[in-house]
Amino acid sequence: MKRVLAGIGVGIVGVVAFVYTTDSLSFTWPWDFVPEVNEVQVELTLPEEARIVNIEPIMLDCRARVHAEVPVLGRREHALFDQVYRTDTIEMVAIGDVDTCVDGGAAKVLRRSDGTTEIVIPAESIKFVRPRVNTVETAASVTVDKGLLGKVTDVFPWVSDDLALTPTAYAYSQNVIGSSECMRTAYTVTRGLITDAYRQQFIDQGADAGKLSVRIDGEPVFEDPEPIYMGEGVEMSVGNGSVTCVADRDLS
Repeated sequence: MKRVLAGIGVGIVGVVAFVYTTDSLSFTWPWDFVPEVNEVQVELTLPEEARIVNIEPIMLDCRARVHAEVPVLGRREHALFDQVYRTDTIEMVAIGDVDTCVDGGAAKVLRRSDGTTEIVIPAESIKFVRPRVNTVETAASVTVDKGLLGKVTDVFPWVSDDLALTPTAYAYSQNVIGSSECMRTAYTVTRGLITDAYRQQFIDQGADAGKLSVRIDGEPVFEDPEPIYMGEGVEMSVGNGSVTCVADRDLS
């Protein structure tokens, strides 16, 4: 039975290919009568580790903007009657950033009897917020390949657009940038920038640098972004150790 159905599928592909290349026929698909027989599977991976490439100081309570690059490989398979007839692939290097923000009011100033001052910053007041992908800078690296039958089978009424590969790859990259793994890596760099910023702030207010110390108490809460829901009960998550993220050597 499967061979018969597969043969029918190949025949349809042949007819559509002929129409597509010769433009000799014109017809309308019977949209309301096509069964829901198409299956789509999407897989996105990191062929290399994501990288923290730059730490940029910014204003207000956000002490540093963390810039990252995320290489992504994506694959989407379409199957008809359990036979894969089309494979779409995407390759890209997402460029994005996330902000390190500190609740300035959470810092405690401890003045010792020996004349020294210690600034204590509760680690839970340090947050990584607003992970973003720069779509303009990223677009130059995006390569999509629909395969030999991709353009032909685009006209099939059962080819789903719900799992569009490029937007999904962008969303996946954003979640990688905001993942706990990348935030822990960024924190190894931004921790020093945060303490330096508070130290400089107090020095600017006339404090004696020789009698001033800054300490971060504890560790921030590193939370993974919410899973990406792609319809039909399918979700994609970057948690549970699925991401590897490193900092460039000149940042460490």
